[in-house]
Amino acid sequence: MTLDTVTNRRNQAETAAIERLFNAFLRETGVFDPTVRAEEGALADLPPDIVSQLQAEGVPMRVKLPATAVEIVGSLTYFSAFGHHRYGHSLWLLQDGGEKISPVLAASKLAAALLQELAETAPPSLPKTELVNTLLTQVENSVHKTNTYVDYSLQEKRVLMELQGMERFYAAEQAMVYGHPFHPTPKSSQGFTAQDMTKYAPELGASFVLHYFACAPEIVREVSLTDEPRGEEWIPQTVCEAAKSKLTAAQQSYRLLPCHPWQAEHVKSWPIVQRLLKSGLLIDLGPLGSKVYPTSSVRTVWDPHHPYFFKLPLNVRITNFIRVNPLDQLERTMDASRVIKKLAPHVQDATFTILQESGYRTIAPQAAAPEEREKLTESFGAIFRENPVVLPLDQEVPIVVASALEEPPHSSCPPIMDAVRKSAEKQPHLSLAASLEQWLRQYLEISFVPLLRLFVRHGVSMEAHVQNSMVAFRDGWPVHFYVRDLEGVSISRKHAREQDMFGQCLREDSPVLYAEEEAWSRFQYYVIVNHVGHLVSTLAYYSAVPEEKLWHIVGDVIRSADFFQEAQAMLEDLLESETLPAKANFISSFQRRGERPLYVPVPNPLAQSRRKQ
Repeated sequence: MTLDTVTNRRNQAETAAIERLFNAFLRETGVFDPTVRAEEGALADLPPDIVSQLQAEGVPMRVKLPATAVEIVGSLTYFSAFGHHRYGHSLWLLQDGGEKISPVLAASKLAAALLQELAETAPPSLPKTELVNTLLTQVENSVHKTNTYVDYSLQEKRVLMELQGMERFYAAEQAMVYGHPFHPTPKSSQGFTAQDMTKYAPELGASFVLHYFACAPEIVREVSLTDEPRGEEWIPQTVCEAAKSKLTAAQQSYRLLPCHPWQAEHVKSWPIVQRLLKSGLLIDLGPLGSKVYPTSSVRTVWDPHHPYFFKLPLNVRITNFIRVNPLDQLERTMDASRVIKKLAPHVQDATFTILQESGYRTIAPQAAAPEEREKLTESFGAIFRENPVVLPLDQEVPIVVASALEEPPHSSCPPIMDAVRKSAEKQPHLSLAASLEQWLRQYLEISFVPLLRLFVRHGVSMEAHVQNSMVAFRDGWPVHFYVRDLEGVSISRKHAREQDMFGQCLREDSPVLYAEEEAWSRFQYYVIVNHVGHLVSTLAYYSAVPEEKLWHIVGDVIRSADFFQEAQAMLEDLLESETLPAKANFISSFQRRGERPLYVPVPNPLAQSRRKQ
């Protein structure tokens, strides 16, 4: 792909999309090393000028799509042992036995070829043409949105690690320009107009005032982490005071419910909501309070003056899902939060914090039909999450790990490398590689080790992927790790029974409970493959320290953990197993399996690093 400087912004979006599409496809189809050797004749059927271009850009690669008789040739500028490959500018499609050669200048062209291959090998019962067209549209949507975010980032040119306090926190939430490295449509959103994006997208620096409803007590469904109802503690005091002045004397007991402004306009068009408004059971209070800031998830908002984040529903498709809060997810979240509260004295310390979900509030009018009640519950349900970044600030401010790992459009390295280099300044006698080893060990000790300990001792598997994780730095060193969003927690039923969680924290049929093997598999994916894998690949690429060496450090940290002997068989298996589970986002998106994603085995770098020592 030849870069044109006139369209450089567009090409940054296209390049990121091509990398994500191809890396996801290769991982999910079991192609872990796509490189070829020209001297062995692997490129002999290509025009000499293309071969020369590929060799000049990097290590040539060639990938066959056997079901459609298509081949893709290009070059790798960086080979990642864990699949985080980087590619040269030139990418070509070979069709008709190599008779037809065409350059790939857009992600949509690559996506079309890959999707046709997936369609040919998919179950015959699937509506393949419709699935191909739907995902192609989402790919184009994602690239278009990414281009808009690149443009904004290039205008702002903020350097995350040079910012302080709340400015750094929110800049990080805004900084996820490209998104998930193994997802075909990481920045797609369907439901927001271009005007909506300007008003509500964190990537475009949005802030806005929330909409509020007052709800008659008889239609409210509310669950609190404590035994006592939280009253209006979840709601900012200024909002409570403004609401009281708008409500009649008979309505002073109504419960306040925050709502995203886009969602408020959306739900007010529904006949059932209009009937509730007309009956007086639901009061539209309009915009109230100070501005809030959307975090990287788009729908969770942050108020720097309030001790709770609000995780709000949005009837907008973001990547694979319509982002509402169904009752089972609300209950699952609270079950997880009760368990974390019980375990907190044993698992949390000054360097490791799990942010509690304090409770949820929604509406569930009993007079509504079951389908309507379900729709109202998921579309009004708000979750109230502990906020560690409240003014005035009294400690280092954390930033979302996903943004720390992503290279901004205006920079040549990600913020995490700025942190590594700053920490190295305090140790001028050490090489960057030696300093990086110490830095990585400290990061793992405050993040991976307590997460692994939590599973080994209590059977709790956190969904601590990089967007659910935050880290605070001091002089470049990682000093405090946070996990947020408990909806994805999975708890081993075996551990729950052994630790007497039933009756106190959990029901026997709680949706948070899993078989031991599945909870462990989810830990391996979210914590090791998604989080540690992304971290290690990023550090290796920008420091030129081999990934295998960094994975050896990860293995050493596991072996030296204080709980290793308690679960030696399981942890030895982790270190020696040939493969780890990875979520197949591309195939799952194509087959519309977002709620039931497929997993694929990928080579275990922990085992590979040990064999190479």
